[in-house]
Amino acid sequence: MGRPVNDPSSSQPKAIQIASLLEAAILNNEYKKGDYLPSQKELSDKYDASSRSLREAFKVLEAKGLIEVSQGKKAYVKTNRLDQYVESLSVSMFGHDVRDRKLNSDLLEVHITLEVSAARELSRSKDRGPIVKQMENTLRQMDRDLLIIETNGDKDAIQDFQTCDFNFHSAVVSSNDNIVFRSIYNSLSPQLKKIMSSFPETLEERRKKVREYGYLLDALRDGLTDLAVAMTLVCTTSIRQKFNSIYQESETR
Repeated sequence: MGRPVNDPSSSQPKAIQIASLLEAAILNNEYKKGDYLPSQKELSDKYDASSRSLREAFKVLEAKGLIEVSQGKKAYVKTNRLDQYVESLSVSMFGHDVRDRKLNSDLLEVHITLEVSAARELSRSKDRGPIVKQMENTLRQMDRDLLIIETNGDKDAIQDFQTCDFNFHSAVVSSNDNIVFRSIYNSLSPQLKKIMSSFPETLEERRKKVREYGYLLDALRDGLTDLAVAMTLVCTTSIRQKFNSIYQESETR
């Protein structure tokens, strides 16, 4: 029996968890372009998942252009890149006043895709030292802000913490030398920063964030690609979960 996908700390459906794991494997070239994914039976055993969850996971990956499912339900990898998917999402947002839930959700999806891709490349880069150092300095400032917030709840420290939070993520994405990715991110970053700064956070949530960023930094510094990708997914997915929880709360009022 393989690893079950049933993280009690995750608010994501099992199909989304499986899609995220398979997406990471595809982007990390564990399954290369032209390769067939394991059968649904094999994946069902590996992830302790129903056939329905797997079909839904395949639909997510197919929508992103990563795989194609043949008539016999066998899926093969179409590409190991998400360029077209990112471009199509971003184009749908250009020219709009990005305020409603769907567009903001798409924006966060683009952000996750960009940052995961950038973290993968950064962890493999021989020239990652200066960027990692920049991120270390940002994280140290977040630690200092956290101490002030914990002491007296200073509003300026909270605002600086939020700015550093955004800058930490921005440093990862900006490290990618893909001109298309960086152009898209630069166009969307003002709205992204606005969204991230609007999230209310408890002191414990801020502490947890700083710890997770520290783990990500360690992985990037040591060139541990799989761990860097996994921690980037943890850090970015938590932003999306926060966004979803806020909308769910507002809808129940």
